[in-house]
Amino acid sequence: MSAETLLDIFVPPEGMVGHSAALVAMTGAEDFLEDAVQRFTGLRPRQRAELGNVLVYLMLDGHASSSRQEVFPPGRIPGLHEFPPREVEPGSLLHAKVALLAFAPSRTGAPVHLRLAVLTANYTYTSARQQLELVWVVDLPLVGSARVEDRADVAAAGAFVETLLARRFHRDEQALPVKEHKLTARLDVLLAAASSLAPANRKPRFIHSLDKPLYEQIRERFRSSIDNPRNLLLCGSGFYEEPSTKSRKPAVFGKLENLGVFTTNVRRVALVEPGEAGAVAAWAKGGDTEGWEVVRPYDALDQNRRLHAKFVYAGYLRDGHVSNGWLYLGSGNLSRRGILTHGEMAEGNVETGIVFEVAERFGPKDLERWLFWTQEHAEVVGEDEWAVGQVGDAPDAQPILLAPPILSATIETTPTRHLRLLWREDAASERASISWIGRDLFEVQRADEIPLKDEENPTALHVRDESDRKWVVPVVDAAGRVGWQPPRFDTYADALAALLDFPIRPAEATDDGDGDDGDGTKGAPTQTAIEQEKSYALHAAAELVEKVAALQAALPESMLDDWLDHLDRMFRASFPEPLIATWGTHRLDVFAHLREPELRSPHLTDKQRIRYFEVLDGAARAWGLR
Repeated sequence: MSAETLLDIFVPPEGMVGHSAALVAMTGAEDFLEDAVQRFTGLRPRQRAELGNVLVYLMLDGHASSSRQEVFPPGRIPGLHEFPPREVEPGSLLHAKVALLAFAPSRTGAPVHLRLAVLTANYTYTSARQQLELVWVVDLPLVGSARVEDRADVAAAGAFVETLLARRFHRDEQALPVKEHKLTARLDVLLAAASSLAPANRKPRFIHSLDKPLYEQIRERFRSSIDNPRNLLLCGSGFYEEPSTKSRKPAVFGKLENLGVFTTNVRRVALVEPGEAGAVAAWAKGGDTEGWEVVRPYDALDQNRRLHAKFVYAGYLRDGHVSNGWLYLGSGNLSRRGILTHGEMAEGNVETGIVFEVAERFGPKDLERWLFWTQEHAEVVGEDEWAVGQVGDAPDAQPILLAPPILSATIETTPTRHLRLLWREDAASERASISWIGRDLFEVQRADEIPLKDEENPTALHVRDESDRKWVVPVVDAAGRVGWQPPRFDTYADALAALLDFPIRPAEATDDGDGDDGDGTKGAPTQTAIEQEKSYALHAAAELVEKVAALQAALPESMLDDWLDHLDRMFRASFPEPLIATWGTHRLDVFAHLREPELRSPHLTDKQRIRYFEVLDGAARAWGLR
């Protein structure tokens, strides 16, 4: 799997856009996640910030590390929200790797397509470029028929994400009614769509170890589904077992031998990285590997990538080809932690995987490419090359990241504008201090509602607890936008261009650089200047009405919800104040004209028409035209 292959998971089907995604992994790097979110949305960071929607929800292992001392703060990757972890047993590791994604025909539309990806890779370019990885993907349309096994897998993955979120992460809306879940509104839709697919009495191929080890589930599926003995057991893992000073077969190898029914002349192959072999190192050095071939993995692209994929293949080998196979692939290494523990154990891992039939016949080149094994040139490891290496599926000796006492805030408009603080339900103290740009640090208590001045629109909240620990948490505005502030434009031409930039151009067509600010010089107004200003204002008003009316009249019905959302954002933008003041002075209410039937879209439904009038009336009031 290449970097492009891993990023392809996030590319929407033809004619669709990303609606929402739930990503679970042990680690995730900012550069890879930014590229993944950009593929998913088709938008650059600035464009996503201007939308103000959270579309990607991230759940990573909560242990601190040398490179990770906090969750991604709001705005670091626009459109992405990382949930802060709950405190768990220090020895318990979230090692699962799964992505559940929803796609829609428009940016404000409901999902019509789901995708499930089960990975061996983390969300990093190290995984994508330097490691041998595997990914299993299923696409499932929500309209029309879908295979029952696909429905079962997507539903099971959705249930896993929902349970994982409840057990291992803080979700600030847990005490709120579902309709008030502004920050996670799209996640709620995604999980509800996945849940709706669950078929009756169908065991999913998707497995996880929240409550039960992977091994038991893999063995059950292998033994119940494989009717005839197989003569090949091919295993790959980034890590097999913790180091041992004794030269004996690691216990997990005995478990692997018992996964299925095999012939007496079975060929057992273990692909092992000699530099990170753990207990396999001492065993392999002893010379007697008890019927196992222990060899290096093969990189068909000759890029010297390290094996990180975890898999077990049981099939029938004949004349260099394999067939009638069953495959496990997933996050769980073929180690005690990876397949023999579960998430409720003090020293247990949370893992995910998929077990499915591989009916296709594989030739030697297929085996080299997909399962990293070459029969003809399998490379035996030299005795002096074996090394214990690092433990790849146990947590570092680091504490769990501490979640803030206040998880987020919302801007409420009734009875008056105020900030509503959403506290962590298990916060040790009822007090904290907060601030935002334009407001100095001040103390708050759990029950407080914070009054806001008309001009105050905080986009992120700085939180400090009584021990002087600091966090930054998101603010959701009254329209449900996260970390959002109106776009700023220096000229009427820039504002009009942004308003008419619809549908929003794709990421590759847009530059995130700043425009020319101009010198902003103004002279004292003269009568001539006033007349010119009035003339320009009349021309600008006519141009705005004409071009907006022409654009929305040409839009198909499928784009109208997106258009209304775009109008609302753009009319809240910073159009030049002198121009708006001139419009007000001369009673040039552009929004009154745009209400006229001949100037609005002819395809508006009753609900959309009401929304359209609300957008126009709200903008007119905000601009002081009424």
